[in-house]
Amino acid sequence: MTFIKKRSQDFLHVIRENDRVFERALISIFFIIGAIGIFNHAMWRDELNGWLLTRDSHTLGELIANVKYEGHPLLWYVLLDFLNRFTANPVAMQVLHLIIATSSAYLFLKFAPFSKLPKALFIFGYLPFYEFLLISRNYAIGLLSIVLFCIVFETRKRNYLWVSLSLALMVNTNAYCLLIAIALFLTLVAEYLFKNLLDYQTTASLKNTLISLTIFIIGISLSIAILLPPMDSNLQGGLTEWTVNFNLFHLAKTITRIWNGYILILIPAESRFLDVSIFAIFSLIILLFSATIFIRKPLILFFYLLANLEILTFTYVKFLGSARHYGHLYLVFAIALWLASCYHKSNLLVSCFKNPESTIAKWIKLVDRYKTTFIMIILYAQLVAGIVSFSRDLVIPYSASRDTAKYIQSQKLEQMFIAGSEDFAISPICAYLNRKVYYPETRQLGSFVLFTRQRNSLNADEVLERISEKLQEKQQEILLILNYELNTSRTDLKISFLNKLTHAFIGNEKYYLYIVSKVS
Repeated sequence: MTFIKKRSQDFLHVIRENDRVFERALISIFFIIGAIGIFNHAMWRDELNGWLLTRDSHTLGELIANVKYEGHPLLWYVLLDFLNRFTANPVAMQVLHLIIATSSAYLFLKFAPFSKLPKALFIFGYLPFYEFLLISRNYAIGLLSIVLFCIVFETRKRNYLWVSLSLALMVNTNAYCLLIAIALFLTLVAEYLFKNLLDYQTTASLKNTLISLTIFIIGISLSIAILLPPMDSNLQGGLTEWTVNFNLFHLAKTITRIWNGYILILIPAESRFLDVSIFAIFSLIILLFSATIFIRKPLILFFYLLANLEILTFTYVKFLGSARHYGHLYLVFAIALWLASCYHKSNLLVSCFKNPESTIAKWIKLVDRYKTTFIMIILYAQLVAGIVSFSRDLVIPYSASRDTAKYIQSQKLEQMFIAGSEDFAISPICAYLNRKVYYPETRQLGSFVLFTRQRNSLNADEVLERISEKLQEKQQEILLILNYELNTSRTDLKISFLNKLTHAFIGNEKYYLYIVSKVS
């Protein structure tokens, strides 16, 4: 017996050692390739506007007031503000982002209750390997907070402190994680209220439960306080523009975000009702299949359906979003798979369909048979999308802002008076040049852009009108940067084309440079 016990221990030691080697090797590859990608990545306005906002907000009150126009909680901006105390180089933000993304990948590899292949496919998928790695925004902290929650989830059997802290962190990362955190919180509430029915036991004291609840309430209150925009905000319609009327086409578009979030193959023509309807049906099939996977885990099914309902409702009434947004539907699925391992199987719902010949019973049996295949198809789709997007970013600059700044510096033009329009597209050049420029939209020097109702978009003639006004004041040549080609002129201005930098993925971050002076 001693010999058998020793051999068993040796065998387990080998398995654990192999797991550590696998984790270290994979995370090293992730970090090295990620570093190559992120330092090659040309940042765009959504990344650098946050950097500029923290750089040029001089007090905490000013920072908070400006962040309220961003549509995001405060946490990411606090981290950027800390970095800005040491350097004005936005590459520091990329270093921080790389550390956050790598930490999420490492913790997932180490703690997620999946086999090696699904783990590897997940971390090299579209969101962890591209969207939440190369593009430096608050979504990477959101993923990290999700992973941390899943890791500490089992501790709720003893106390709720760690899950409440992770939820408080989650709600302050971005709006989609706020919705996910609310669904997770309500799942914990349902678990606590129906613990006898679910055969769940916790040793957490009433004091511990109340303290944990207070932490979550404080966290969510802070998040909502920052997320609620000022009355003059015009970002995504501000407080006033919501889609509340029923629109079948818009509803179908909203539902297709499930397909887009899981499979990441774009709909051929989103303007055609037929195309959208077909992919809406595909999306509902994915949702139904995924939900059925959790039918023997009632609480997980509750979380999965609630989180989807929240995100899809927000998508319908406010913002259709892009992959970084509706990709959270895929993250909800991943969370549900992880947390499902923490629960025993229950026949509470399945027992309602006792007849094995019923359509529902047959559907459940079909899902049980093919669920692994279904999950692997999704993971491979995410992997392909991640590799393709990552590789594209190595070849095609995401934005031409960095190349434009380098050109300006190489031609020793950075000391000129610089004007730029459209302001939001010019802001990343401000970050790379580490200076402010004149924005015709606001008639003042600026760096970051706030979408207020006082800000007006201008056409080319209006831009030249305001440049002419500035020339009357400055009496010197102006370097004018536009994100479109200038096809108009003025008799009182001499406009000389200088260069164009148009090699970029983002369509409105391609730039045209002009020297503008008064006609003698």
